[in-house]
Amino acid sequence: MSLDHPPARRQPSISGGFEEPEDGFADDDLVTSGYPDDALEYGGAGDRSYLERDNFENELGSPADNPFAEDFTDISKHEIVDVVGDDRAGRPIIVVYAYRLPSNKAFDHQKFLRYLQHTLDKFVDQDYTIVYNHYGLRSHNKPPMKWLVQTYRILDRRYKKNLKALYLVHPTKFIRLCWGLFRPIISVKFERKLHYVNYLHELDEFVRSDQLGLPQPVKDHDASLLAALKAKPGRPANNGSHPTAPLPTQQFGVSISFILNHHPDCNVPPIVTELIDFLRKHALKTEGIFRRSTVVSQVRAIQQRINKGEKIDFASLGNVHLPAVLLKTFLRELTEPVIPFSLYNDVLRITDYAADERNVAVRDLVGRLPNENYILLKTIASFLTEVMSHSDANLMNANNLAVVFGPNLAWPGDQQVSLAHLSHLNNFCYRLLTAYNVIFE
Repeated sequence: MSLDHPPARRQPSISGGFEEPEDGFADDDLVTSGYPDDALEYGGAGDRSYLERDNFENELGSPADNPFAEDFTDISKHEIVDVVGDDRAGRPIIVVYAYRLPSNKAFDHQKFLRYLQHTLDKFVDQDYTIVYNHYGLRSHNKPPMKWLVQTYRILDRRYKKNLKALYLVHPTKFIRLCWGLFRPIISVKFERKLHYVNYLHELDEFVRSDQLGLPQPVKDHDASLLAALKAKPGRPANNGSHPTAPLPTQQFGVSISFILNHHPDCNVPPIVTELIDFLRKHALKTEGIFRRSTVVSQVRAIQQRINKGEKIDFASLGNVHLPAVLLKTFLRELTEPVIPFSLYNDVLRITDYAADERNVAVRDLVGRLPNENYILLKTIASFLTEVMSHSDANLMNANNLAVVFGPNLAWPGDQQVSLAHLSHLNNFCYRLLTAYNVIFE
């Protein structure tokens, strides 16, 4: 299914019907605040392109790393906003949980808006996706309508331009009413990016919902909606297709061991070698390589062909960004990441070492990898150092590459990558590239 819709205005959806579970809102609960006369302005991240800035490691650090940064500890502790790995089009995913919003009586919405900007500023100059989980929004924690309109206005074209998809999960009557109120100020172009998701399995075509690390309350709510749907006469629930055994030729969505067991003459998954060879020949000087996404349906179609054992002529695709997305997607869709789940916490602890000891700590951690993981990681890191060496043309220095690949090399097995962990993953990847000769000596 394409993410692009016809230009006519209509109710956004990626499923057939529209379910309206009760959410505790009265219809008149929406219009208590009115619209602001003027949107307030907050300082942004500056005019320089995301690809041209050189201080990602500092930007993604904690307030302690920058004594002049605003301290958002009181906001971030609620875990309302998180960032996870890429979607199926190679875009980072920002996840928002409405049920984690505190009571309006004890929450600073203006500071939360600045926190949203602070978070989005790290991603808005590349293609990105937002998944908004509406479950749990009630009258006691519902942001004022004035604040919602203010937020839409403040998050201006810079934030909307590269937002490629906004998925509204578990929509209710409140969402429909908000839609009617916002429609006069929402552009048709932005409207096409909105998609209703009634049930979590509907996300799977675009986002691997199992890798979102969704909290149990959201999954339980989804299960209750599916149960209610199944109980309706003539409305059997579509729970998605049942998993099937992977083909012997499959390389996406399986383990490193599975691939190598079926390709005994290779010490790296063949698709990785093919993609790197193509990108080395055709994309080392492509500006923003690995930062641009592509159409989900194209990515899925190529993955299916590769999984069936078909040889792909990547040059014939006419888009160097598609193989770049496929390389990131391969890493993200491994059943266990290159850095195994058992070593995830060790990655987070690298920053506990003194600064001059961290490269050695990374080397020691990498040395504990299974041999097949070690070779794959070394292959990826070696290629990325080549990409980095052409940063004068492609604008992809070590910082930029670390932001792209960090979350795709390691993630926890039982939860999503939190914003607090994101900087650790990016810094780990940064050291793989900048200290490559030390770590892989």
